[in-house]
Amino acid sequence: MGFGGGADEDDTRGLLGRAQDFAAGLKHPVPALFHMLFKVMALATYLFGSWFSDSFVNIFVCCVLLLAFDFWTVKNVTGRLMVGLRWWSEVDEGGNTLWRFEAQEEGLQSTALDVGVFWVGLFAPFLAWFLLGIGSMFRLSFDWLLLIATALALSGANIVGYVRCKKDARSRITSGLQGVVARTGMNKFMGQAITSAAGSAFGM
Repeated sequence: MGFGGGADEDDTRGLLGRAQDFAAGLKHPVPALFHMLFKVMALATYLFGSWFSDSFVNIFVCCVLLLAFDFWTVKNVTGRLMVGLRWWSEVDEGGNTLWRFEAQEEGLQSTALDVGVFWVGLFAPFLAWFLLGIGSMFRLSFDWLLLIATALALSGANIVGYVRCKKDARSRITSGLQGVVARTGMNKFMGQAITSAAGSAFGM
């Protein structure tokens, strides 16, 4: 029993040590936590909520609230802090939807791990909900499809917004460098090499 207890304590210390090492690589550990937390909680509520409640309505409402919290957090907080991007949409007088993008191109206080956690946390839950939707269709569980469709819509909106925001930022940087090249009289091939390198560095 004593040896077993010691092994368990060593395993716990090892897990805590790895978690601390991982957190140390993040410039924004708290935003990274919340970037993943609401997503995991929503998926866990969908998968295991029936263990604690027989009410479809309770599980549905809880999942939707968690998904809404996640959507707001990613759109307004974690994207700005972890990758320096922000997007929103407006409706003009003619009823047309206009996309607006912001990118913090200088002084971004993030590590490569922050960026990786952000993009993985953006795409992985969408894939998980998509697979759950396929499984729900095969099981003919159409009552859950509305919840899955809501999750896909909210996750998809953030994916589209941030991908378009990143492309917009990259194109503005490329255009700016091309202007610098033109003003300084660099030759065509040197300009293409510089702008291509900048685009690769800022790309996904």
